[in-house]
Amino acid sequence: MRRIVDITSVALIAFLAACSKAPSASSPLAGPGTEATNSCPVTEPINAVPPPDPNAESFGRFEPWPWYINADRTIWAGWDAVRMVAGPKGNKVLWIRPWGTRLTVSGRRLDAQAPPPTANIPCCYPTGFQASGLTFPTEGCWEMSAKAGNSQLTFVTRVGPEPPAR
Repeated sequence: MRRIVDITSVALIAFLAACSKAPSASSPLAGPGTEATNSCPVTEPINAVPPPDPNAESFGRFEPWPWYINADRTIWAGWDAVRMVAGPKGNKVLWIRPWGTRLTVSGRRLDAQAPPPTANIPCCYPTGFQASGLTFPTEGCWEMSAKAGNSQLTFVTRVGPEPPAR
């Protein structure tokens, strides 16, 4: 009997905690620009050395850099990807993707309503390396998805505030 009471108490505490949280971005109570107080489930970057590319700089060849990497290691996102900021100056993101594939990148804000980020992906990189620019309209918790060929990478990152003007 004691065990049932303990489990019930834990369930009740979890229920009350969930009820006391601020509305999520998907809740009809969360208006545009409202920030939910729940935490951002940021994807932990992996410190790794990318595969060599004879036609690209040796990023991380001597020291591992932090990257977001998919499970089969066919798409990598690095450089500013692990420390992105909002604002018109944008972020430079280096990608590694399967050779000969077209990279597409999309995103959505998880903790509030916001327009999607803008991806500037130049054409015609002949190898697996791809540079891009990502611009976020607001700071916050963002889920990003990249696709190239049959490969996909999804990660969650916290986008910081726009740096102060100098």
